[in-house]
Amino acid sequence: MTSSGLRIEVRRRWFVGLLGVILGCAGSPTSAGDVSSLTIVGAAFAPCGGFTNAARANCAPRPEHGPPDSTVATGDPASLTIGMYALYISPNDDCSSPVLVDDYGATASDKDLVANPVLFTGNPANGSYRCVMLKMSDVIRMKPLTSFGTCVAGTEYAGDIYRDGQTGWKDVDLNPIVGTGTDSLPADDHVTLFMTRDTSAVIARGVSGNQAITLGSDLVVPGTTTFFWNGQGSVVDEGGQCGINPGRPSFQ
Repeated sequence: MTSSGLRIEVRRRWFVGLLGVILGCAGSPTSAGDVSSLTIVGAAFAPCGGFTNAARANCAPRPEHGPPDSTVATGDPASLTIGMYALYISPNDDCSSPVLVDDYGATASDKDLVANPVLFTGNPANGSYRCVMLKMSDVIRMKPLTSFGTCVAGTEYAGDIYRDGQTGWKDVDLNPIVGTGTDSLPADDHVTLFMTRDTSAVIARGVSGNQAITLGSDLVVPGTTTFFWNGQGSVVDEGGQCGINPGRPSFQ
């Protein structure tokens, strides 16, 4: 594999790890019931109470500084923007019979995780759900908080993680998702991540292993859940290109 090909694969893997934690199918999704409330909030950083004393300083915003510092290898994101399209949940390990919780339609709703946005709300029936499916853009936009290496504070960088020529991923109906775009010319593909208590079950139904992620515990409704990306130090100067590495995702 060429260095360019390796970089593409690494970015795709971190993307799956990052957003799969925010949280195919035989037929079309059914509409959610009107019984209870579910809210999912996004956050770029871990709650301060979860830090050790040495790491707790990362809770406070750090000021931007001037010229790039060649001695610094990593930094924090000042913004991390992802276009959200829809959220589905299923009581089944194989993600069958998906229930549509929230849908932004054909135009993505941009969510900056640093700003702690509400990602999705809806009224699915009370219960425990074994699978969460997130439909989102594959173009990730990020601004570094500080300048270092090739990274310039306040400058937006975009990465395309499902690119031209890739066809292995599926949507909630198990239709193939065709990748388009490159890093120099990103294109918005509507990709789906499947997070389930049993990844082997959803893979057996035809979902790519690259879009199937283990769900640590059932999603319980009713309730409010926060997706913490835990991204301290995740902005990197990678081979002369400013990019972002995976955070340490958690669902609380």
